[in-house]
Amino acid sequence: MPTDADAVVIGAGLAGSAMAYAMAKKGWDVVLLDKLTFPKHKACGEFLSPEAQTTLRALGLDSAIRSLHPADMTKVRIHTEHGSTLEIPLPGLALGMSRFALDNQLQASARAEGAALLEGCSVYAAEPIEDGYRVEYGCQPSEKLTIRSRIVIGAGGRRMSGGGFRQSASATHDRAYVGIKSHYTRSDHSPIVDLYFFRGGYIGIAPVEGERLNVAAIVLRSAYPKLHAAATIERILEKAIRRIPALEARLAGTAPIPGTQAAAFPVAISGAPRAWSHMPLIGDAAAVIPPFCGDGMAMALRSAELCAPLADAYLRGDIRMAEWRDSYTRQLHEQFSSALQWGRRLERVMSRPGLSSLLLRIGSFAPGMAERIVRATRLQID
Repeated sequence: MPTDADAVVIGAGLAGSAMAYAMAKKGWDVVLLDKLTFPKHKACGEFLSPEAQTTLRALGLDSAIRSLHPADMTKVRIHTEHGSTLEIPLPGLALGMSRFALDNQLQASARAEGAALLEGCSVYAAEPIEDGYRVEYGCQPSEKLTIRSRIVIGAGGRRMSGGGFRQSASATHDRAYVGIKSHYTRSDHSPIVDLYFFRGGYIGIAPVEGERLNVAAIVLRSAYPKLHAAATIERILEKAIRRIPALEARLAGTAPIPGTQAAAFPVAISGAPRAWSHMPLIGDAAAVIPPFCGDGMAMALRSAELCAPLADAYLRGDIRMAEWRDSYTRQLHEQFSSALQWGRRLERVMSRPGLSSLLLRIGSFAPGMAERIVRATRLQID
């Protein structure tokens, strides 16, 4: 096990693996830690927006992702329980890619550049010391190991709340959601992502690689107290079909694929990005946009793209940590804040059946306005 590193990245999801790849590619000694073992299915919309692909190209990872043969998407269809439907062209080609394949590919890319991936290892603490950080972790019960690192990057998602490694109680408020997903067999080849909104949540259906559909639901925690993903996704679909008949037609001829179910709690939407605690934060640790906006994976990847060159400059002695913190915080707010605010506003409207149907009817008569609203929820990338 390593005892020293230039950089420790806590969390081997999208942002953490992309960060480890970028830093290892620059020649730094990187350790990537995660309490999970991979490959693993995750509750996620599995939607790579055009903005996400821009970041993958900037990082040099686009060809690796394309080699996995993601599904193409060009349109989004939005449905409400009052029977309203609106079809909007996506602002560019989107890709459907499972987290099972995507995370694994990003981790493999990081390892190929020399990063060390330690799976199944819980992080207990990451404390600043005079010349960097002391990271305490364990990969076996009751085990405590230590790595001394010059920098630490927090990419542990919901576990990084408050800069620590456990979710704070504040994230369990009544607007926190449960995320549940399962892959289904695919019955058509439509390049469309469908969103079905109902009181208390919504369902997204999008194609992914391997001739599959990703069926992901986001529902209020109070509505579904049990987190058994395989059973719950089917119950959610049964209830939603009674409210939105178009959903039944979309699922005709499909079937759930065993072993692809996953759940996540809490999914608490961010009001503003949070760039730093006692370490820089990336991915869901920094910001969570409503999943139906489709830019969650783009934000995770973009945060790593913004943070990596500053981390590199700090390790080379070109900037101080205060400069790194200030620059990263400013960039994150400039590029994420507007999308997060519009996403929260839209989430409040779409969670109310009457208002959501009214918005879709307006969008049908004024498609330009609908497209402007969609653009408002996108990352502000120069």
